[in-house]
Amino acid sequence: MLKKVLVGTVIFVWLFAAQVSSAQEIPPGKWWRLPQVTQHLNLSSEEKSQLDELFLQSRRRLIDLKSALERERFELDNLLEQETLDEKEVMDRFTKLEKARSNLSSERFQSLLEARKILGFERYQQLKRLFKEFKKGKRPGGRRGHDEHTSLMR
Repeated sequence: MLKKVLVGTVIFVWLFAAQVSSAQEIPPGKWWRLPQVTQHLNLSSEEKSQLDELFLQSRRRLIDLKSALERERFELDNLLEQETLDEKEVMDRFTKLEKARSNLSSERFQSLLEARKILGFERYQQLKRLFKEFKKGKRPGGRRGHDEHTSLMR
């Protein structure tokens, strides 16, 4: 019974985390290298360089943090597959898994904060609007379209 509860909890947390992470307000990847975004936000070469450096540093940390998260998932799964279940050990491992998930989320948010500092309030709001339009299938300027020549995020 405990095993089912723990597995259910792990699945719920995993699904909830996926829901939260998919609610991004700005695009993933190197959006500042897209000509339309660069022009619309009037990004300077120095700002693009700062964003490049931020991306590299954050990406390196994210790789390590994702690896740590996967390792904790593996270890928890391994404990749950044992014939005899040590509830304390399983809960300790679950706590480590949640800490790894929190560390990953914190790094993503820290990267967002740094990008926000580089852009400033107005351009950050513009970027959010651009990404929202893109997700709705609009091109900048309010026109509809999805083809590869007009997409904001191609």
